[in-house]
Amino acid sequence: MNQEGHRRPEDSLAFCGTIGADVSHDLRNVLSVIGEYAGLVDDLLGLAENGKPVDYARLRKAAANIARQVSKGTEMMERFSRFAHAADEPTTSFDLTALVENMAALVQRRVTLAGCRLQTELPGKAVPVRGNPFAMQQVVFCSIQRVLESLQKGEPVRVKLTSQGPTAVICVSGAAAGGSEPSVRIPNQLSAALDECQGSIRTSLANGILSLILTIPIQ
Repeated sequence: MNQEGHRRPEDSLAFCGTIGADVSHDLRNVLSVIGEYAGLVDDLLGLAENGKPVDYARLRKAAANIARQVSKGTEMMERFSRFAHAADEPTTSFDLTALVENMAALVQRRVTLAGCRLQTELPGKAVPVRGNPFAMQQVVFCSIQRVLESLQKGEPVRVKLTSQGPTAVICVSGAAAGGSEPSVRIPNQLSAALDECQGSIRTSLANGILSLILTIPIQ
């Protein structure tokens, strides 16, 4: 934990920048694909204007692909909007299930680039908690990042959320690389953010599986 026991502003800014950069990269890819299909439509229409038969099948396929990319981009922006609005109130009631699901989707690209996979196991109901939702997002992100750093390439990062009586438990786990057990170091920003959520953390390192177990009080 840092000396003050709170998240440092620079850690929060770095977290926002990381998520924003990932989302903007994905959106650029979406726009690039839309641009390619728009160019194809323009080419097909140009051929038709020059007397060639209209290729309706390719036009419909291009339109469908554009619609899919628009839907994908819209979902990205909705997820990023939920992420950003978590900072609106430092203390509020929120659904931990929805928060974990949203953060897992936002870090998907980061996990894929590391050559790994992300698997989630979430309850089919809301898990109501009260605290700082922005700090909770940072907790989930830092936990996934910490396990990802020690993971064997191609292995899944598993994120599981359960409710156990008066507490919610988030377990982030994965098979450690190299056949050796890494040192379990908890980043300062993770400890500080978890303090703001009145939560606790313990680690498990058994049979090459590194697990971070986060316990959060249920409202």
